[in-house]
Amino acid sequence: MGLCSSLPLCAALLGLFVAVVPAVAANDILSDNDLVARANAVFAAKEAPVDRILGIHKGLPVIVDVRCSDICPNYTVRIIHYAGAAEAACAQTRADLVMVNVPRSITTGPEKFCVPHALVSRRQYTDRPYQR
Repeated sequence: MGLCSSLPLCAALLGLFVAVVPAVAANDILSDNDLVARANAVFAAKEAPVDRILGIHKGLPVIVDVRCSDICPNYTVRIIHYAGAAEAACAQTRADLVMVNVPRSITTGPEKFCVPHALVSRRQYTDRPYQR
């Protein structure tokens, strides 16, 4: 499972990234320090968490992925990671492949994400905004 759990979903996501990323990429290239600053801003935000693109880091879009299940928003988890298949993105960027427990139905389960090393080394790639 993952961000692309079905062919129609993958096609829709690819269309979204093709439509949005070129506009973001031209003006929003992130250094490691920029990425860390954006992650801090995301996790400090008081508003409801939403999926979004943070910018382009090492040639790939970095996204905020918000997952929730049966008891929303109580068990919401936010993960900042490279868009796309975890293994392929990690191979391209030399990032870290991490496992995060994400909500699924009435339980949670591990899922792989490709996370920029600058965030992994600081443990700034995931949070649970409603469990603070």
